[in-house]
Amino acid sequence: MANLWQLMLLVWMWIPPGLSSTSFIGSPQQCETAHFVPGYNLGGEGFDIVTMERKGAYVIDTETWNLGNGTCKMYRNSYQNGENQKVPVSVADWRNLPKCSMKVSGMLYDSVESLVNDSTSSVTNDWKIDLNIPVDPTVTVGVGLGGSHSRASEFGMKKSKSDRYEFVRQSVSCNFYRYRLTTSPPLSRDFLAAVNSLPPYRPGKASPYLDLIDTYGTHYITQVYLGGEIKATTSFQTCKATMNGFTSTDVSDCLTVEASANFASSASVKAMIKHCEAKKKTLRSGQSFSSEFNERFTEVTGGDEVGVVLFGGGLDPDVYKNWLNSLKTIPDIVQYNLKPLHTILPENHRAKNGLKKEVEQYIFKNAVLKKCSETCQIGHRSNQRDPCACVCNSNKNVKANCCPAGKGLAILKVYKLYARGLYGDNWGKTDGSVEVKYGDQLKRTKIISNDDNPKWPEKFDFGQIVINMQNKLTFSVYDEDTHWNSDLLGWCSFELRKGLVTDSCMFNHGTFFFTYSVECAPSLGGSRCDEYISSPMNPSLAKEFYTRNGVLLGDTMKKFSKPARRASLDQF
Repeated sequence: MANLWQLMLLVWMWIPPGLSSTSFIGSPQQCETAHFVPGYNLGGEGFDIVTMERKGAYVIDTETWNLGNGTCKMYRNSYQNGENQKVPVSVADWRNLPKCSMKVSGMLYDSVESLVNDSTSSVTNDWKIDLNIPVDPTVTVGVGLGGSHSRASEFGMKKSKSDRYEFVRQSVSCNFYRYRLTTSPPLSRDFLAAVNSLPPYRPGKASPYLDLIDTYGTHYITQVYLGGEIKATTSFQTCKATMNGFTSTDVSDCLTVEASANFASSASVKAMIKHCEAKKKTLRSGQSFSSEFNERFTEVTGGDEVGVVLFGGGLDPDVYKNWLNSLKTIPDIVQYNLKPLHTILPENHRAKNGLKKEVEQYIFKNAVLKKCSETCQIGHRSNQRDPCACVCNSNKNVKANCCPAGKGLAILKVYKLYARGLYGDNWGKTDGSVEVKYGDQLKRTKIISNDDNPKWPEKFDFGQIVINMQNKLTFSVYDEDTHWNSDLLGWCSFELRKGLVTDSCMFNHGTFFFTYSVECAPSLGGSRCDEYISSPMNPSLAKEFYTRNGVLLGDTMKKFSKPARRASLDQF
C-alpha cells in the first residue's frame, strides 16, 4: 500500500507547475499534517441577500476532510511554494487562478436607486432562481430586489435625503483561488439541528422560521472566487458639481485616474489623464479630485488591511504590494454564487416550503419600489431610464440635468419706477423716460409728458441673468425734448442682491425711486446667488421614503390588513 501512495505522489509531482488543478488523494499521514487550502471554509456559509452580508453561520460542513479511511482530497498550491494542501469533503474543483492585472474600474450611478440595484453585482449567478418573487416588469416596474440594506445602500440612502446626489464606485480586485461545493455537500450539524427543530409552517406564526433566517440568512454560498478587493463608494452633490463646472463623467473619470496612481493603468485611463489634469486646475489650490469629492466609505476585502485605501495620496506603494501578497495566505470572497436556503433541504422536509415562503416574503418586504417624491421645480420628466429625473433644455444658464450652469444665476425683474421733483426745462415740465440696463440688456420706458413727478407703468422682466462683479443695474433718467435731443437728468447704478429691493437715488434736481427683485436659480443662494444651497427632502416625506425616490415594499404592505398580508405579495 505504501508503494502505491509513493507512485501516485511521484506521478503527480511531474505535473508542470501552474497548470495543476487536479486533485489527488492524500495518504492518512499526509492528511493529518497538511494545511487546509486558504479560504477553505468560505464556501457553504449562510448569506443575507438583503444586507449583502455573510452571516458567520455555516449551512454546509466545511471542516470534515476525512473521506472515510483517513485519506483526503488534496491539491498543490502554486502560490504557496507548491505546498500540498487538503480540502473539506464538501469542496470540489479547487484551483489556482492566473495572476491579475490590478486595474482600477469605475462605475457611475445617477441615483441612489441605481446604486441599490447594483449592490448585488458581486453575485455571479441569478440568486432569484427557485424563489417566486415577482420580477415581471409589467407587474413590478421600478422594483429593486436585494441589497437594499447593504452598507453601500444605507450610505446612499442617507445622502439622498439631504440633497440630489450621484454616486461613483472605484474598485480594484485580484482573485487567486476558486472552488465550488459538491452537488450534495454534507450539512453542518448546527444547521441540521436548527432546521429539523422547526415546527410545521403556519403563515402568520413564522417566528422560528424568521429566527432561522436571522441566523443563517436567505441563501448559502455555493461557489467562490477568493482574493481581495478595495472598493470606494463616493457620493457627490449633482448640482454643486455642475455649478463648479464638472459633469458627472468628469467626477467619475478623474477619480478613476487618481485611484489608478498606484496600479496598472488601462488604455482608457491613460486617455483620460490629460483631460483630468486640465480639470484639476480649476479646483481649489492644491486640491485633488479625491479631496474635493471626499464623501465616501471604503471597503477592503481580504488580506492584511492595515493602511490600505484606494485614495491614499502619497501612500507608500509597498502597502499595496504587501496587501496583494497577503491575499495568497488570507484571501476573502470577492465574487460568489448563491442558492436559496430552502434548496439544500430534501423535497419531503417539512420545513422546506415554509422556509421558502418566509425567505420570499423577507426579500419582498425589503425591496425598493421606485416612487417619485417631488415634482420638477424646472424642466420635465422624460428620462426613460429614471422616471423621477428632471430634464431641461440645456442652455448657457441651465444644464440638461436642470442644475445651474454656474454661480450667480438668477431671474431679474424691475418695476415701480417713479420720480419726485424732476426739473427738465426752464419753460415747461419734464417729458421723462427711464433707461434700465443690466449687462447687455437695455430696457426703456415710454415718455411721460409734462410731469415732474412721473410714475412709469412698465415692468421689465430681464429673465435669466448672471450676477457678477462686472455688471451693475443702471438707471438713466432723461428729459426727452425730441427723439434726437434728450437731456440726461441723472443716473445711478447698484450691485444686485437677492430678494425684493426698493431704493432711490438723488439727482441735482429730483429723486428717482425703483424696485427690483432677484430670485436665485434653484440650488443657489447667498446675497449674490453664488452659494450652493442643498435641496433636502420634506421631513414628512423623508420618514415615508426609504430613499429620495424609493419606498420599501414592506412599508406599503402595512396599508393592508394582517389577514391579507400574504396575499399582498401579489398586489404589485
